[in-house]
Amino acid sequence: MEKIRVFCTKNRIYVSFAILILSVIIAILQVEIFSSTYLKLIYQPFLINLLGASFVLMLIWIVSSTYIALYSNIFSKKKAKFFITIIPLIIILEISSILSFFTFNPDGAFPSSYGGLLGEFVIKWPTNWDRYSPTFLNYSTGALRLILFNLLILTILFPKNSFNQFKKLMSMLLISLKSISVKSKTQKNPIDTNSEIILDSDEEKIDEIIPQNNIDYTNNDLNTQNIITDDDLQSHTFNPNINENLNWNLPDKEILASIESGTQSENEISTKKDLIEKTLSEHGIEVSVDQVKSGPTVTMYGLSPGYGNSKRVRVDHILAREKDLALALASQNIRFQSPVPGESLVGIEIPNSKTSAVGLKDLIFSKKNDPLSNYALPIALGTGSDNQSVYCDLSKLPHLLVAGATGSGKSVCINSIIAGFLMKKNPDELRLIMIDPKRVELTPYTGIPHLLTPPIVEPSEAIIALKLMVEEMQFRFKQLEEDNSKNIATYNEKSKKKDRIKMPYIVVIVDELADLMLTASSEVEKLLVRLAQLGRATGIHLVVATQRPSVDVVTGLIKANFPSRISFSVTSQIDSRTIIDSPGAEKLLGKGDMLFVPIDNPSPKRAQGIFISDEEIESIVKHWKDHKIYNPLKYLDLEKMVDIFSEEEVEIDSEDSLILQAQNLARGQRTLSTSFLQRRLRIGYPRAARLMDELEDQGVVGPGDAGKAREVL
Repeated sequence: MEKIRVFCTKNRIYVSFAILILSVIIAILQVEIFSSTYLKLIYQPFLINLLGASFVLMLIWIVSSTYIALYSNIFSKKKAKFFITIIPLIIILEISSILSFFTFNPDGAFPSSYGGLLGEFVIKWPTNWDRYSPTFLNYSTGALRLILFNLLILTILFPKNSFNQFKKLMSMLLISLKSISVKSKTQKNPIDTNSEIILDSDEEKIDEIIPQNNIDYTNNDLNTQNIITDDDLQSHTFNPNINENLNWNLPDKEILASIESGTQSENEISTKKDLIEKTLSEHGIEVSVDQVKSGPTVTMYGLSPGYGNSKRVRVDHILAREKDLALALASQNIRFQSPVPGESLVGIEIPNSKTSAVGLKDLIFSKKNDPLSNYALPIALGTGSDNQSVYCDLSKLPHLLVAGATGSGKSVCINSIIAGFLMKKNPDELRLIMIDPKRVELTPYTGIPHLLTPPIVEPSEAIIALKLMVEEMQFRFKQLEEDNSKNIATYNEKSKKKDRIKMPYIVVIVDELADLMLTASSEVEKLLVRLAQLGRATGIHLVVATQRPSVDVVTGLIKANFPSRISFSVTSQIDSRTIIDSPGAEKLLGKGDMLFVPIDNPSPKRAQGIFISDEEIESIVKHWKDHKIYNPLKYLDLEKMVDIFSEEEVEIDSEDSLILQAQNLARGQRTLSTSFLQRRLRIGYPRAARLMDELEDQGVVGPGDAGKAREVL
């Protein structure tokens, strides 16, 4: 091919002229004038017979594609090959099919049809049309065949997209049929509102409306006194009066990448084992390495203290040789675990010379992780130093606090938790609220049906969303009380028997708590603590992350209500004690190396966190975006909800409870003075002056000028 291209390049004029002459000859051969007796041999109207009037387009395509092939490198691109070869042929075939609808003159230039034999085959074969006056049935049958032919072409060219569109269509049809059946049932069994909805609480009137002997105490599926209208549910996540669950398809596990977690080699393990025993022996400490557990990042060596001078070696003596062991092993970050939980051993965690990543697919779809299927909110965290999977149930934690310095793997951990939820739970089971002050970590999830709101990036909207969750929590408590259920699990178990919609779990994810605390620490702390204290029973759980685990961000109240924590690598021992109440996090290796402290185990467990790529996240998000089913899922519009909390404007930090009233007074004024605040709020001058300074800091009023009122901005 390359030799031909070189030849054509050198003789471009002659080749172009030859192509043009050949095309003209082929076109002339189609003309009917050559059908006479003496020129019958060269009369070959094969293109007209095959394509009809569209043979002209075929000649144009042959000439143009030949020029492109000879004088351009565009065919080296796959998409270019598709658009230059396949698409023109499909267009020619379509035109031939459409032209076959028209009547024709058998004695003219198109003896078969205007669309040729190819168009006749698509539209008419094997039926027989009346060639001069086709019926309406002929035309309608041909149009239907043309539509089916186009659908067939689209399915062949785009099989995946066609399959997804077919699933969407079938889902919409099923939902429409369900709604029709529900309407027919309601029409057959109309509700007598006069007998079921009781508006007066007077006992005599109740007896008149519903006789006591006609009350059915066995059927309590519908508490008519507690019917909730749609207007009452504008700010809530589900309607307890609906009994329809949708059919969702979870993502296929093949969209996740398979990552094999490696372990340390036997030779390296044996070498380090001998070094540990030799180093401690040189300092008069006799130990034996009785246990070795190798993980993807670190290997834990279990030391059994020996006996010296008829006395067992003290554990404190082993721990005091940390620096000597680090020097001998040429490793800076070694960590002691004394004792190893459940065993009479002193553990030493030593970093591997070569670390390996941990994939989400192998953890959540492994046969050995079957308990994940029984968890309400399964979380796969990673692989421990003993090469065992680390996973938990968020509903039992019940909230999770994640901390770590920049680059330690905190955001990747949050993404892996979200991805695990999206792989295992559908929107009927789990709804999410994502708060991302950094604007880049959680915004890729925009558009998935699990979200109650788009990812929130503004601190003011974040506070409104937290207030909405408090309201949702109170609403759910009322539902649990009316249903005589202690928690969401009991409510959902009863929902199966009563054929009603389940109460979905809600997970509020905050990627950077420090940014919210800088804006309105008291308000954020108050809302988070309230949700953490009472949200567990109603299925509302929190996952909060921060890269600055200082005492002003992770306050005492927050720590007390977040008993389950994850710490990645931090900069100091003080930060480690702040987040997990013990040292050790400052010695982590970074890049996903973590310490996990669950609520039922105070001793930290070391693990290598999951690595999930941006491509995997995009695939999961694309699945749920393509999974657009017509459904009654509720979405919270924060812009509309602002009016609900108009009396509770987002409060910027202030120790004065009158700051909100001062803000409201300023709105209706052009200028604002300290004396005006004194009179309207009935306070003294020092307090009014402090309020004025705070309003200036918030940008409500301008700078002060001696003896003059301040301008309201």
